[in-house]
Amino acid sequence: MSSGPAAPAASSAGRRRSYRRRLGRWFVLVVLAALAVPLVAAAALAGAVVAVSHTTPSLASLQSRTLAQNTVLYDSRGTVIAQLHGDTNRTVVSSSRIPQALKDATVAIEDRRFYVHHGVDFVGVARALIADVLAGHVVQGGSTITEQYVKNAYLSNESGLLRKIHEALLAWQLEDRWSKDQILTAYLNTVYYGAGAYGVQAAAQTYFHKNVWQLSLAQCALLAGLPRDPTGYSPIYDPADALARRDLVLSAMSAQGYIGASQAAAASQAATHVFATAPPSQKGPAAYFVQYVTEQLIRRFGVAETLQGGLKVYTSLDMRMQNDGIRALKSTLPKGPAGALVSIDPANGFIRAMVASTDYRTTQFNLAWQAHRQLGSAMKPFALVAAVEAGADPATTYYDSMPLHLFLGAGSVPPYWNVSTFSNTYAGRINLVNATWQSDNTVYAQLAIDLGPAKIVAVAHRMGITSPLKAYPSIVLGSEVVNPLEVADAYATFAAEGVRHAPQAIASVVFPDGRVQRARVHGHRAIPAGVAYVVDKILQGNTRYGTAAAMPSYYSGVAAGKTGTTTDSADAWFCGFDPKLATAVWMGYPQAEVPMPGVQGATYCVPIWGRYYEMVFGSQAIADFRQPAVMPMYRPWTGPHAAGSPTPTPTVPSVSPSATPTPTAPPTSAPTPRPTATPTATPVPSPT
Repeated sequence: MSSGPAAPAASSAGRRRSYRRRLGRWFVLVVLAALAVPLVAAAALAGAVVAVSHTTPSLASLQSRTLAQNTVLYDSRGTVIAQLHGDTNRTVVSSSRIPQALKDATVAIEDRRFYVHHGVDFVGVARALIADVLAGHVVQGGSTITEQYVKNAYLSNESGLLRKIHEALLAWQLEDRWSKDQILTAYLNTVYYGAGAYGVQAAAQTYFHKNVWQLSLAQCALLAGLPRDPTGYSPIYDPADALARRDLVLSAMSAQGYIGASQAAAASQAATHVFATAPPSQKGPAAYFVQYVTEQLIRRFGVAETLQGGLKVYTSLDMRMQNDGIRALKSTLPKGPAGALVSIDPANGFIRAMVASTDYRTTQFNLAWQAHRQLGSAMKPFALVAAVEAGADPATTYYDSMPLHLFLGAGSVPPYWNVSTFSNTYAGRINLVNATWQSDNTVYAQLAIDLGPAKIVAVAHRMGITSPLKAYPSIVLGSEVVNPLEVADAYATFAAEGVRHAPQAIASVVFPDGRVQRARVHGHRAIPAGVAYVVDKILQGNTRYGTAAAMPSYYSGVAAGKTGTTTDSADAWFCGFDPKLATAVWMGYPQAEVPMPGVQGATYCVPIWGRYYEMVFGSQAIADFRQPAVMPMYRPWTGPHAAGSPTPTPTVPSVSPSATPTPTAPPTSAPTPRPTATPTATPVPSPT
């Protein structure tokens, strides 16, 4: 029997067994290699972590990066009036101000194991790695909320393995120091939500024009979904994607037990209105004051600290007075001209109101501070001060009220000065008291030449006018330009018994580290108290018997002041005060000196001032001006243009002007005057 065929069969079986043995060896090698690679990688990573840990500074030694924060402005009563910020819009809020729903939504979508891990979530890292491998690209992040906060607050924005290791090590240290709520609150105050908003408060204000503590569940869920991709999930530019992301957050909250399924369903159906633009920070009733304060802050602290330093600025503004000033202007001004009002506290120079009738959204030109216009006859009280300082008794110093053709000297251009009264009526021989009440240009022109215009300029500058003034005789009629703020400051010097305080808008500044910088209130004597008192009483008489005689129809309390009207009625003023508050009111056309036919300082500005003081003080009893112990020492006034006293010489001014003041047109919107008792004239003190 032949055995030939059996040999090949045996050879084939042997080859198959050999192949299986070789394949088994290769399989073992591949498996071992597959196991070794991650082990080696893990060992290498562990070695890297150990090596880096020796060079990673402790959390205590690191200074967290200075995060840009909004500067908040408050009025004198602690009410927020504005927020200032640069490119980074951030306002830090406390944990108690952040809704629990927003905290839960953030944890549910960003870091579901936040309350379990210790800053580094190894389970989360593994889960994210598997998901990324299966998807072929990054679909999940492995960073915890703690790590994200550490990255934002302590580390630079560079990427790479080294930074990730630093991030994990510091997160671990932070978990040893802070509670979970502290970490979550810090994260919510630093993370970016898109549209320039950093932190939950800025995000709530940007998208919903609300504070974060006012948000609904649906709004909280929408915000919680933004940090992963603020641009891709933008509720402004991609509302459909933003709503889908919001619903995903609600679903995650329900799945993790933070809310019920019915709550999630109801919130997903809620309309979530989102604003396309951030709320205006400087377009409220204090817009122009905020502009002024911002300029002051930048001068003191620079742009970066002002807009990003997280300052709390307590200003001098009284929002009640501010709103009263707005109402007084709007209820009285006619259609066309604009107006401005500035109030200053004489005791310290604090600006209590700064109002312009223009719309800040239309023009940022601040009429109350930046407009420089001629003052008109409201300049005359400074000449009166100079005269009293020089020894002239206003009650017994007389001039002839008459048309003037004054020679100013061969070097003057023009050499002659023609002066007339506003109404072209003249009172004849008249003392300075009545000349002030009647605002007689011809008398004050002669007084200016007798005094020398340089003395008038010096008085105005001492009392608070900071604009440059040329020492021409016409200065007494208000030919030089000034702004309402400095005029209010100068008239506040009258109210403060001759002591001038520079205007201040900032009462105190609180820095993020708790330091406080308070305003220094320092006044200096600008004019003698006795001189101030004499002029105060004459200006008080002006609101009863002079160009401001309509004042009791609007306000019956203590009031003193002076009207002003410029050529062709291009500008109209009333600048007045009582012992508690000094206020300048201006009206005119901002763009140019446009005539306002029939308008004088008494036509609209007196009613504005009176209405405003009625709102501010009402029936409040305001003490009269206090007579100081030392009064001016008078001597016979021998000015070249002065006239002799009529017979008999009065010792005090008459109770009413010797000539009827020029009538003025009543404001078209003036209220029906209240009936008032006939005022009793208060005589100017006799010489001591």
